[in-house]
Amino acid sequence: MNVFKCFLRKNVLSLIVILLIICILWCIHSFWAIHTLMSRKPGVSRTVGLLFTSTLVTPRDTPWVFHEKLEDVRAKGWVGFKDLVTTNCEQMFRTQVNNSQYDQQVSRVYPTEYLEACANCSMFREVYGFLRYPRPTEEELGFPIAFVLLFHTDLDQVMLLLRAIYRPHNVYCLSVDTKSSVEFLEAVRAVSRCLPNVFVASKLENIVYAGFSRLMADIHCMEDLLLHPVQWRYVINMPGQQFPLRTNLEIVRILKIYNGSNEVESTDMINNDRYPERYKWKYRYLRMAKTGRIRLYLKNETAGKPPHGLEVVKGSTYGTFSRKFIHFALTSQVAKDLLDWVKPIYSPDEYFWSTLQHTTLMEVPGGYKASGPKANKPYLSSYTAWRYLDPCQNFFVRHICIFSPADLPRLRDRMELYVNKLYITSYPAALHCLDEWLVNRTFHGTTVDMDYYRALPFVKKSAE
Repeated sequence: MNVFKCFLRKNVLSLIVILLIICILWCIHSFWAIHTLMSRKPGVSRTVGLLFTSTLVTPRDTPWVFHEKLEDVRAKGWVGFKDLVTTNCEQMFRTQVNNSQYDQQVSRVYPTEYLEACANCSMFREVYGFLRYPRPTEEELGFPIAFVLLFHTDLDQVMLLLRAIYRPHNVYCLSVDTKSSVEFLEAVRAVSRCLPNVFVASKLENIVYAGFSRLMADIHCMEDLLLHPVQWRYVINMPGQQFPLRTNLEIVRILKIYNGSNEVESTDMINNDRYPERYKWKYRYLRMAKTGRIRLYLKNETAGKPPHGLEVVKGSTYGTFSRKFIHFALTSQVAKDLLDWVKPIYSPDEYFWSTLQHTTLMEVPGGYKASGPKANKPYLSSYTAWRYLDPCQNFFVRHICIFSPADLPRLRDRMELYVNKLYITSYPAALHCLDEWLVNRTFHGTTVDMDYYRALPFVKKSAE
């Protein structure tokens, strides 16, 4: 009996010690998680880190399924729009078609339908074709990419874009304009719960055209992405009306050639000082009495000189940014001061990234320093056809061409990563056939000539 009591006493003590160790480790883990979340800059949701660790790393309820046969994907209706499966896309790409032979409409999917479908995530992924691609190559798995999508309408077009670029090893931040309906936003959140490594930004903005909120929408996503467990190598930001011209494998190979260099548009402001009123003067926000919309109006106040002697360079809202560059843009004092300076100017998103990228005053990760006009390099993140500069077989919105079926032969030979813009409400056959083209290239492993990208002037020739 004494031996049994002794044995019991020793084991109870051991159990107590083990429980104490577990409690101590749990406390340390909780303290570190809280410290990490609370150390974020004010104004950003403190819950995003917990969401990542609890829901975004692995598929929700079933192991991920890949499809290796193109005919199976076609049979399931996972290419383009089901209404347009009989469209002759090969003819559209090879000959100059007439837009009048194509419908202006396609059956739409509304936010309520996505909400209902997402009640069963496995069914959602099956019905809407998020399982359609073959297993990623080892090359792709070793080079995860982050994406930022900003949108406010036409959720079914956004889902077509997301499906086109979605891979479960990448990571995607969705930024929704707060002017969107509650139903719209709830549908987006529901979709994010059904797709691994897709999440809604921790802070959303009321986007004002040409205002500071447009830039901050991207920055909120990029802050979240730096905290995400997926160690992405590059981030690409885009609107919901873009569509890829390159497969995921092609983009991975192109970014590996970039070798840490950023791909950011630029215009030499000294030799081609376009729109000086946009960055030399401050703007104020006024709400329109009739519509309730907020617009920018020129103030009788100059913006002053940029901080730290930076030269102002105009570029695009959209780019291809290395992880090191984003970390620099969000943490360096120079970048923070520049962010404060661009806040009251017109379209600050078109100046912030380009000015940082092209400064010669300091070392910027992946930055571009070159003599002569900075505009003498191609911009390849996205192709846009501008009024008076590029042909367009459809109409223009804010001087930007809305591409149509008759434009596809020209898009086929472009070297950009994406094309902007397409509307689901204007000749959706263009979107349908671009999607079919992308799927075919993905399954066949087709890649564009990479020597073109190796010869780009901004590509870094030596390893970092």
